[in-house]
Amino acid sequence: MSRPETGRLRPPASLIRLPLSAAPWLAAGYLASYPLVGGALFAVATAAFVSGVVLSQFTVTVPLIIGSVWVIRSCAQVERGRATLIDRPIPYRYSEVTETGLPAHLKTRCTDPAIARDCAYLIALFPPLLIVDLFALVVWLVSLGCVTLPLWYRAVDVSGGPAGPHGALSWVHTLPGALALALVALVLLPFAARLLMATARLHLTVAQVVLRPPRDPLAQAKGVLNGPGPLSTVPGCRRTGTSTEPTENRDTHEPNTGRVS
Repeated sequence: MSRPETGRLRPPASLIRLPLSAAPWLAAGYLASYPLVGGALFAVATAAFVSGVVLSQFTVTVPLIIGSVWVIRSCAQVERGRATLIDRPIPYRYSEVTETGLPAHLKTRCTDPAIARDCAYLIALFPPLLIVDLFALVVWLVSLGCVTLPLWYRAVDVSGGPAGPHGALSWVHTLPGALALALVALVLLPFAARLLMATARLHLTVAQVVLRPPRDPLAQAKGVLNGPGPLSTVPGCRRTGTSTEPTENRDTHEPNTGRVS
């Protein structure tokens, strides 16, 4: 049984129609924007992080350190918004500053776990995500190029190399060879689209896990306690049982309970 699709990456039921649907093209746009947008965010966030570490050695640079934290936070917000290409924006929650003064502001910002997660995604995870995204994009683009090869095979330079006149791939520069390769690529194109969409979902999942606020492990228990049910309490509730006659110590007891009232 297949996993239900979420967001805008909803492929058609037929695998043959997949390359003609919007899903792989949305995934391609999401992945293709990462080398540009993600690369710029990586450079800015790395510069802000290094500057913050260096400036933390000097007391007079507290406002600049807070500014570095805000730069990293803004970069993470851009990446959260980029998720709208294939899904909903990624939610976020940062710690609120409850005390006045620059030291309290600095402590709250620098010890916020959300900032650490932002740095992990923007800086540490950029190289592996970039490699995975580029691999899927190359497979997709090569498949598309081979499908359209009969339209432009004459424009390929055949001066030398494996595709030269005497190379192993010289048959590609003939119309029958280009048609044969295009037919093979057309058969493999739906699988390349599947790979592209799977990579986009993987990238989005990593972004959601790292950039969204962590779930409260006690959220379900709190919901049970706060909701109506046998565990809920009614304010002002009083016992209505009839008390017994006072004992020698002038205490009264509810019948069948032994509870002192």
